[in-house]
Amino acid sequence: MDKRYLKNVGIYLLSAVLSVLLIAYIIYHLVNSFSQDVETMAADIVTVSETFSTDAYIFRDEKVLTAGNAGTVNLMYDDGTMVRRGAAVASIFSGGNTDEIRAQVLDLERQISILENSSIAKDVTLSDSTVIDSRISSLYYTMESKLNSGDLDYVFRRKDELLTLLNKRQLLLKAVDSFNPQMAELRSQKASLTTSLGGASETVYTDISGYLYSDVDGYESIFTLEAGDTFTLNDFHQMTEKEPASTTGAVAKIVADYRWYIACEVPSVQQQYYTVGNMYTVRFPYSGDEELPMELHRIVTSGEEDGIVLVFSTGSVPEGFNFLRKQTVEIVQQSYTGYRVPVSAVRIIDEKQGVFVKKGNLAVFKRIEPLVEIDGYFIVAEQDRQEDENYADKLGMYDLIITKGKNLYENKIIQ
Repeated sequence: MDKRYLKNVGIYLLSAVLSVLLIAYIIYHLVNSFSQDVETMAADIVTVSETFSTDAYIFRDEKVLTAGNAGTVNLMYDDGTMVRRGAAVASIFSGGNTDEIRAQVLDLERQISILENSSIAKDVTLSDSTVIDSRISSLYYTMESKLNSGDLDYVFRRKDELLTLLNKRQLLLKAVDSFNPQMAELRSQKASLTTSLGGASETVYTDISGYLYSDVDGYESIFTLEAGDTFTLNDFHQMTEKEPASTTGAVAKIVADYRWYIACEVPSVQQQYYTVGNMYTVRFPYSGDEELPMELHRIVTSGEEDGIVLVFSTGSVPEGFNFLRKQTVEIVQQSYTGYRVPVSAVRIIDEKQGVFVKKGNLAVFKRIEPLVEIDGYFIVAEQDRQEDENYADKLGMYDLIITKGKNLYENKIIQ
């Protein structure tokens, strides 16, 4: 057989194979160029904070009101209500089974408080459920660790906080519309129990004006404003370890001064973030994540111990606020405002960090300037259209960030 003929046949076959591969390659890229497997999210402005979590003790000037007769206490006002001097604030019922009924009433009040604190702001969105999930997970595993180490007190103190977070998650995910029906039923049960007690054997009046609170914990004479102004680090440790006074006969307390403090012990290295007289935002998880601006009143230090105590002051008394004596707070150390971008969507092209956005039916690369990474997202700097002449090349408000897409490149056709 002619060798030249065989060589020509071989070249022909090789060319045919290469042509088929080339056509397949072109078809593959055409198909991918029109890929519809793309998901986007709009770039919007958010503000997130770096916080330091610690235990805080509440200092207030509180006068305890007592009753001469033992029995079930029925307060005539809700917690936090301003009452005038000489007002009747409580009735004492001394009929049978009063201790059992009182315990039931207290449990109902606790359940109502949990549901009240479970409410969420109207502008909270479904995306915020990731933050709630993170807090639930963190608290759950912390409680599990404390339980394994035998710290039951910690578990009991924070179980209501966990229930509140789980309730908030239900609302965010639309598993329930609201807890109003449950609260109405609990209040009805409380009213029914109170009515069953019969006539009152004693009425308690207040001899000063102020805010009324039902919880008397025995620390009213210890954690005072005067103590908050003067304690040393050693005094603080003694105060927090002190046994509470007896609350026998106590029915409620009146807070006459609107000012109150919180005192938090933190590592000495944290002192660099704080200056006396400056305002700081403090978040209170026990009060539905209420955020209060508070002035740093004192920094208590000791040359002999590793640790400092920060004393914050405020005159704000929010409605429904939980003044539990010892509670976890989150001190906001720094806040960042910018566009929220999933870390998984970020690419580096030509040594520039950015994301692909959907512009018409094209994928376009936009640069970003990350400020901080929190919970799987970058918070990136906003555009400055007046000062930055290159703003068009950077991520902007409402740009559609491509969060899911294969083989992205500049000007790739997408649908």
